[in-house]
Amino acid sequence: MRVITKKRLEEFGSRYPRTKKELGLWHNMVTGAAWNTPEDVKAAFGQRVDFVKTRNSHTVAVFDVSNNRCRLITAIHYLANYPIKGRVYVLRALTHREYDLERWKDEL
Repeated sequence: MRVITKKRLEEFGSRYPRTKKELGLWHNMVTGAAWNTPEDVKAAFGQRVDFVKTRNSHTVAVFDVSNNRCRLITAIHYLANYPIKGRVYVLRALTHREYDLERWKDEL
């Protein structure tokens, strides 16, 4: 999968250095993945990923990163014929506290 954009991860990691290593591990795991369905994502991340509907009825994948310190809100675009070229768009990187406020649900 391709991660778009790594810059958001780097910016968040700069603001919250304790998350930097885990964000890098998440990035490496995702770029090495070839997902066709949400079930494939769930198989890879287990309880550390949930699929959540925004207030506009879009479904996003929310990853728990760095032992509950942050959440990555992503949109995943699967490519059935060539899954390694699918895309994971990092829409938001939030602290757990920011995530719990749920303002992001109105923005996406």
